Amino acid sequence: MVFAQGQAVAPIKVNLPAPPNFDVATAPLQYPSGELSVYGLRKGMTKYLDKDVRVKAYLLEVYECPAEIRKCNEEAAAKAKREKKSGKAAAAAPPAADKPACRPCDQPHFFVSDTKDGKLERALLVADYPTKDWKTNKPKPLVATKGEQYVVTGTFAINSITGFAASNGLIIHKKLEDGAGKVIAEGNAVLPPEAQTIQLDGKPPQPVGAATVPPKK
Repeated sequence: MVFAQGQAVAPIKVNLPAPPNFDVATAPLQYPSGELSVYGLRKGMTKYLDKDVRVKAYLLEVYECPAEIRKCNEEAAAKAKREKKSGKAAAAAPPAADKPACRPCDQPHFFVSDTKDGKLERALLVADYPTKDWKTNKPKPLVATKGEQYVVTGTFAINSITGFAASNGLIIHKKLEDGAGKVIAEGNAVLPPEAQTIQLDGKPPQPVGAATVPPKK
């Protein structure tokens, strides 16, 4: 909710249609297999907040860094690499005033909904899924299909440590599985190893991501 301040004016009466009911259930509170729906998660917000949960929902959209921002960052990284290789100090050539620094890409995230055609503004944001293979440390893009149903496991929160925020909650990613139970991604892009453990109520802790990688000797 946004608040603003300004000069007080006389109240104006306007005839508007009834506001849409965004809390209408489009899925059960909880599926027979135990996963929550997005509706069920938000309905029980006080119960589930700051806890690990499993949510079954449809993939609406995966964030992709805009091409112009990605290109700007890639060129800046390449230039920095060349300067480092040639021994030039980065401060030797200050950036031009009319050429601002590149805006960084957002951290990896995607949106899920109780319906295949759900509205993005009402979808549940899943933040900071990993983009690398934990065993090889090589890049591993998320391979998931829009409109397919998945099970997301993670911490239900208002804020993520990378700056995502949602008043009706978001998921800090820990695991993504398809309808057959195949793991698509696990772990979190930014959480330390000790925080990459799934702790569902009534079940033993399950290490994922960085928590499964043995420490280097």
